[in-house]
Amino acid sequence: MSEHVDLGKVIAVDGSNYRVELLRNEACGACSLKGLCFKKDEPTVFELESELKFQVGDVVRLEIAPAARVASALLIFGLPLVLLFVVFLLVRPHFSEIVSILLSFAALAFSFVIIRWVDKRFGNRLKVEMGELHDYPHE
Repeated sequence: MSEHVDLGKVIAVDGSNYRVELLRNEACGACSLKGLCFKKDEPTVFELESELKFQVGDVVRLEIAPAARVASALLIFGLPLVLLFVVFLLVRPHFSEIVSILLSFAALAFSFVIIRWVDKRFGNRLKVEMGELHDYPHE
């Protein structure tokens, strides 16, 4: 079983502060849900600090806290499903089936507004650390 490794490319250096662009792997390109993880056609850049010495162009290992990965997955995939089913179960006794379904899908759509708000409010608190240099085929 292969370990998932997140890689980033150093794009700017200011002392021990680095700007690192997340490198999207082949799995990201093939995923139909990549729009939920990344802004379309925009690089994901982290502002990181490290005592290790890197240069612009270096490819480094990014260490994202496992708890943050789990919380992100639950938020992105769990919240919409929970809202869909909970709203349906709550409104079904009071409305017709078609209205209940429509309200459930409205709740599903609203969940993406919630996800976007959480991302803007707390996304910068994602715990990411820079690891060692990584061998990466240069383009």
